[in-house]
Amino acid sequence: MKINSDLVKRLRSAKNWSQEQLSEACGLSTRTIQRLEKNGNASIESVRALAAVFDVDASELILIEEDEHMTPFDAVKTAFMKFANFSDTATRFEYWWFFLFFLLTAAIATILHEKAYQIVTIIFLLPFIAVGTRRLNDAGRSGWWQLFFLVPFGQIVVLYLLAQESKSAPAPHLQKAQVS
Repeated sequence: MKINSDLVKRLRSAKNWSQEQLSEACGLSTRTIQRLEKNGNASIESVRALAAVFDVDASELILIEEDEHMTPFDAVKTAFMKFANFSDTATRFEYWWFFLFFLLTAAIATILHEKAYQIVTIIFLLPFIAVGTRRLNDAGRSGWWQLFFLVPFGQIVVLYLLAQESKSAPAPHLQKAQVS
């Protein structure tokens, strides 16, 4: 997830801490602090550690990514790049553009040859499940809801859940897994 690296730098400077001192205070490596301040990428554990040290709410450190910055091409690319990420979130924009790309690719492959369709389906399977899981996480649901795709008329339930708005808080099952 993206964090406000400028805010982290300001909070660190306000305490007159070096990156090394911050890393000791929050239990993160110095390299992690450098990476956070440089590009703003952080895990939820890192965000919580920083929030505890700076005595701020973790949500203040997290940047909300806007859909306007993502193009349909970026949405498809992100879905493929995060094919093994089942714990993050995906916006509705990202999910539905990937879904449309899959439908168009599958339709073209079906027209070309049956084997082409099978190959496309195999290639898209894991990214499709992953982006669906991330989308459901963003909507406050568990990725296991996708199993309803296997039930007659279950697709309607899953598509409804996938179309829901994003929740501001993480899904409850993700919160339980991260509390320790």
